[in-house]
Amino acid sequence: MGGSIMKRRLITGGICFTGGIAVWLALNGHKISEVRERDVPSFDNLNRGSILVEVADTPINSDDLEWEYNLHTKGMTGTGEMTPIPDLGSKLEKELSPLKQSLLAGMIERKLLFKYLQQDRKFDLEDPSRFTSCLKEWQTALESSPELFQTNHSKELLKNRLCERSIILQYTEARIFPLATATDGQITEYYKNHQPEFRHPPRATIRQVVLADEGTAKKIKREINQRNFQEMARQHSITPEGAGDGGRVGPFAKGEVPAVFDVSFEMQPGQISEILKSTYGFHIIMLQDKRPRHELSLKEATPKIRAIVTAKRKEEEYRKWLEAALNSIPITSPRS
Repeated sequence: MGGSIMKRRLITGGICFTGGIAVWLALNGHKISEVRERDVPSFDNLNRGSILVEVADTPINSDDLEWEYNLHTKGMTGTGEMTPIPDLGSKLEKELSPLKQSLLAGMIERKLLFKYLQQDRKFDLEDPSRFTSCLKEWQTALESSPELFQTNHSKELLKNRLCERSIILQYTEARIFPLATATDGQITEYYKNHQPEFRHPPRATIRQVVLADEGTAKKIKREINQRNFQEMARQHSITPEGAGDGGRVGPFAKGEVPAVFDVSFEMQPGQISEILKSTYGFHIIMLQDKRPRHELSLKEATPKIRAIVTAKRKEEEYRKWLEAALNSIPITSPRS
């Protein structure tokens, strides 16, 4: 189980950063496509060790890409995954071949940004503590998934991958994201322009007992009242929330739950419904509380808006940083 989790972390965590490949491709699709279409041959039948792209003086060759590709596909098809891809043999390779384009973009992004941050003298890359986390993660990966990293070269690729990613994330937190604070003016503007997000419809919280047959439901209905409702739900309800939380459901709005619960909005707190039939069984509902329609004030909405605006500003600052890196660090290919 631990090995499977580590595989997923290596795959999903190491390919992209804050904006990730989506940001890279959105900004620089034309630039990377020039390298792909003009200089990089088909990924089929490449010679081993063929240099695909050079980021400054650092080459990315076909073996490195194949390692990244194998790491990704092995994690996707490995045992313990929740949605494994079936073994399709050679067809699997063909179907997933476009994945190599995205993986190559991720490798270029990582190398590019790592090269660029090395130029910032205010960021102390020589501090050994910067590598503590990635080296620990590297050691854990080697121990938990030794079958993926059997050669010294694969171990070195993994270490570079993890540490470059870690350093880039540290850099963004220290040097890029502090520029992404949300101002009061931005928060107010967002609130004015997104009013529907802060209008909450009426919501109800209920307790229910759900029975499998009408006869049992009629018997329980005769015995149930406000005082014993929770206990009756725990003893007799066939739904999970019965035993777990005394039949509590909600708060919910109309349309968020099955229609059988709509009756809740016509009830008063403490009122118990008649027997209601649905595809799930026979329901007896007691309204616990009902919240009226509510619109958040600017003050109430500020924490949520601040998080949204800050995330957007972080993406903007990341884009600026990535663009600056592209304008500073050469990306070339020896194949012309």
